[in-house]
Amino acid sequence: MLFTSGWTWQEGGDDDPPRSPGFVPFWESGTEDPDKWSQREKVLREIPDYVFAHAPYVHLFSGEEFWPSDIGEHLVHISPHLNYTLIKGVEDDCNLTSLDQLNAIQDSKHGRFVYLQSDDNVEEHPSWLTSDHNIPSAPSSRSDVGPDDAWPGGDESELDGVRPDQQNVLLNHEEILVIQDAHLASPGDLIASTSGRCGGNSGFTCEGSTFGNCCSIHGWCGKADLYCDTYCDPLHGICKNLLHPPPETPKMDLRKRGHEAPAAQARQTPFGKSNAPAILVVVDKGNGTVDAFWFFFYSFNQGQKVLNIRFGNHVGDWEHTLVRFHNGQPESVFFSEHDFGSAYTWEAVEKYLPNPDGSDTMLGTLSNATIASVAKRPVTYSAFGSHAMYPTPGLHPYILPFGLLHDQTDRGPLWDPTLKLKSFTYDFHNRTIRSSTLNPRAPTGWFDYAGRWGDKYYPLSDPRQYRLAGQYHYVDGPTGPKFKRLGREGICQKKGVCRVRHWLGGHRPKRVRAVDGGENGGLLGGESGEDAT
Repeated sequence: MLFTSGWTWQEGGDDDPPRSPGFVPFWESGTEDPDKWSQREKVLREIPDYVFAHAPYVHLFSGEEFWPSDIGEHLVHISPHLNYTLIKGVEDDCNLTSLDQLNAIQDSKHGRFVYLQSDDNVEEHPSWLTSDHNIPSAPSSRSDVGPDDAWPGGDESELDGVRPDQQNVLLNHEEILVIQDAHLASPGDLIASTSGRCGGNSGFTCEGSTFGNCCSIHGWCGKADLYCDTYCDPLHGICKNLLHPPPETPKMDLRKRGHEAPAAQARQTPFGKSNAPAILVVVDKGNGTVDAFWFFFYSFNQGQKVLNIRFGNHVGDWEHTLVRFHNGQPESVFFSEHDFGSAYTWEAVEKYLPNPDGSDTMLGTLSNATIASVAKRPVTYSAFGSHAMYPTPGLHPYILPFGLLHDQTDRGPLWDPTLKLKSFTYDFHNRTIRSSTLNPRAPTGWFDYAGRWGDKYYPLSDPRQYRLAGQYHYVDGPTGPKFKRLGREGICQKKGVCRVRHWLGGHRPKRVRAVDGGENGGLLGGESGEDAT
């Protein structure tokens, strides 16, 4: 039971003015006039073409509960607080243009003690917090194929020998696929896979097989049509679906397949587009080095469980993938993960190539060596709940002072951040942010805001809060992109030695150290060691 009297904010009355209903216009509210820009100013705001040519794809987790969010929408549902006290007079004026004005609030230490506190009880999971409306678009159907058309080939006799209860699971797999733990109900016995390789599922593979014989991205073990239909992953099986034929070579001869490729213009919605814009910040480091920071925002971070007790929830969540270029060529990639992260050479990371047969299925370099020389865009995997970023699907353990946790990634919905983004350039020498020529009227005040993008950790008097071994159920929200060391010399976010790996996998669980003098509960939030350079 929730005791609302213990919440950390005062309930609003019926006479309170309504919140601003719109957030889309916020992205056009910048004060810059591009017609007055000099030629040099335009150059400072340009995004190189190679940044988009090598932009990452993001696989969100198939059972995710908190999806990508628009920071403009996020601001509609919060009120600024100085620690736990409402900052009166500005609660209805927090938008992408004016947010940095909160840095000037008295006693805020230049914004450090300002928090954007949710107007709703987060445990009720309001729609703006879960952001289901921002799930990336799924592949659209071909206009020349009807739902009743027969699939080519396929042998349903492969179901012979399968127990009746398992067959029932197969026959109802459309409903099961939407369940977070779909693999628990799938047919056949499943065993843990340290590599996570079985159609990029949630860390399971089929018994008796090194990589599994499943076709589905959710880990279904089998080869028949019922396994290999809508969610078939041709990189790990033979698809029986016209929409997702298996790859052969980058020069696949479609005439041998007996059908034509679907035309790109026939798609009603671009595959992988989210309603939530990604944030691109490009930083020219000089001497031919350019960093492209791809930031992804979520209105809520769901922490991990230890002994079935969840720690580390917080409102607001910023994650990023960094692609470093030298003289226009991709050199290395950094994946943000909690209070740490990992860096790899460009050659080491998996990359995707759109299927040359015209379908919406991607070809991956880890499974198709023939495309390694032509695939240009790296793949990153967003972990369930925490949204930490990893270069591979599967289970990712890390060690905290009180125990071992793990993140989980898979080949869930594919997000292409280039389809909707807001782009900026950043001069780290004088800490100046500029909207790019692609969105000249995009505001920048939100970027300079120095406070937290969520609630301050709830006190123990709040019924939603608890503490164990010094760790809290709810911790502080994070700071924004400006405070992720955009001016870093090495590609790693943390100061000190930066190890850039030349291969994927094979490393021990990462150990997160406690930070002296940090915020209460800040350990799991990954907020230590930040600065604005």
